[in-house]
Amino acid sequence: MLAKNSQNKPTILKKQQSVGNDIRIIGSRKSGKTTYLASLLRLPEELKKQFPGLEVTATSDDAEELIGKAKNILEKGAVFAGNDIGDEPYFSFNIKIPTTKNSPGITLGLNVKDYAGETFECAAIPHRASEFQEYVEDWLTAKSWMIMLTDWDTSNDAKLYAPALNRLLTELSEQANVNETLSKLRVAVVMSKCERGELWPCRLDAEEDLFRVRLKETYKVLKDKLPPSRLRFFACSSFGVMGDSSGQHDPRPNRYIPDDGSSGEFIAHLREVDAWKPFGLISPLYWLSTGRVFHDERL
Repeated sequence: MLAKNSQNKPTILKKQQSVGNDIRIIGSRKSGKTTYLASLLRLPEELKKQFPGLEVTATSDDAEELIGKAKNILEKGAVFAGNDIGDEPYFSFNIKIPTTKNSPGITLGLNVKDYAGETFECAAIPHRASEFQEYVEDWLTAKSWMIMLTDWDTSNDAKLYAPALNRLLTELSEQANVNETLSKLRVAVVMSKCERGELWPCRLDAEEDLFRVRLKETYKVLKDKLPPSRLRFFACSSFGVMGDSSGQHDPRPNRYIPDDGSSGEFIAHLREVDAWKPFGLISPLYWLSTGRVFHDERL
């Protein structure tokens, strides 16, 4: 069986594969990084029914702990403390993707670090150069980066995202001159929280309909700094939309944010647990690990 990877070279796919990867999840505060991981590790039964054989299995204590907390985070809006800088958890887990008519089965063995948003934001602040250097040294030990952004505050495009990524990718380019393996590091850029009404219809072509339109300066930096073979854009939603209920399509976000003035990052939770269908949780990880685009955008 043949497939095309991101460099348009045919790749022979075996009947069953196992691929390992070390990933850093980077992004601004309130971009939903930890909620994303909680959703991924707790994967809803409905999604498992749609993809028989799909499994996510924790292989580290940090991942097991997050699974234990995920139910309260997602279903009850329990407060999840932000990651402590310098003491980030290491989530290790396997994703078993079953064989389909479009692709062979594969198991992704992943080690993932989720960084506090402040570590990304300091890249845009010149006087925090020494702090940034500490973080980026660890990021450069990984094989892949997953950068999570939102467009809730449009001013972040020019004042935060673009300068931070410009500095981060400049550092990557400079280090690649002395460490050739870094010239192969892939970067998946993800628009999170795409259950919002104005984003949901655009999720199927995140590059053209989300990033190019909503984060123009950020998009330009990414395209200028990285070749197409190492850069890809995605959209994801940890909550999804209400979907089809009683034969009627309901496009409302399947999340509830209490109107009490609190930060929605920590108290948003599922509106209806039985209707939970997250979107795009696995596709970025699949591409980062294989260089191939997964055939079903629901994952």
